[in-house]
Amino acid sequence: MSEDINNNLNNSDNSNGSNEKIIVGLDEAGRGPVLGPMVIASVKIDEKNLYKLNDLELKDSKQLSKKKREELYIIINEMCDVEKIVIDPETIDKQMEIINLNKIELGAFSKLSNHFIRENDNISIYIDACSSSEQSFSNQFKAKLINKNVEIIAEHKADENYKIVSAASIIAKVTRDRVIEEYKETFGEIGSGYPSDPKTKKFLKDYVYENRTLPKIARKSWATSKNLLKEIEESKIFQWVK
Repeated sequence: MSEDINNNLNNSDNSNGSNEKIIVGLDEAGRGPVLGPMVIASVKIDEKNLYKLNDLELKDSKQLSKKKREELYIIINEMCDVEKIVIDPETIDKQMEIINLNKIELGAFSKLSNHFIRENDNISIYIDACSSSEQSFSNQFKAKLINKNVEIIAEHKADENYKIVSAASIIAKVTRDRVIEEYKETFGEIGSGYPSDPKTKKFLKDYVYENRTLPKIARKSWATSKNLLKEIEESKIFQWVK
């Protein structure tokens, strides 16, 4: 499930340490795709160094070229404390049996945030709200934090309005893109992983019709996957009737 956060969480100091204010940005990549993981990223920087982000061309990762995202990914990692949680398709499917995607995301957001709060509770957390109501999202998020008094700024389009969230968006997007590239080494061309992508649809359909099952990189709980499996079952019945 996690790329590298678990060891860091387990080894984190439970004391608050420095009282110097820190700023944390949170965002995700890969909510909607039928293929691949959802990545949750956090970026932390001391408030006194926040101005350094203003010199970077930070914006919502989807508005940047792949080359620019890769360049900024390196700079952000050098400048900030970065953590990621990579939730694989199998884990998403298992969790979707009992909770929805928003709650999966909230759980990851809070896990990353609590990691930083344990180190220093003099913190402001900026987060891209993933539900229709910013206030409801903020309340649910705060309920999962170990300190309910930290400042939370939860807004729609936070990745466009706050550079610290833009930075987290870039980290999440590049991390997911790299996973997709690894998949391509095994499966060939799979597209972006989004259900609307013709390359993704072709890959999935070809794979399912050839193997009579979904690839391990697919989210089985997604409608695209379910519909393909239904097609297979119906084709079996049709062939049997013939």
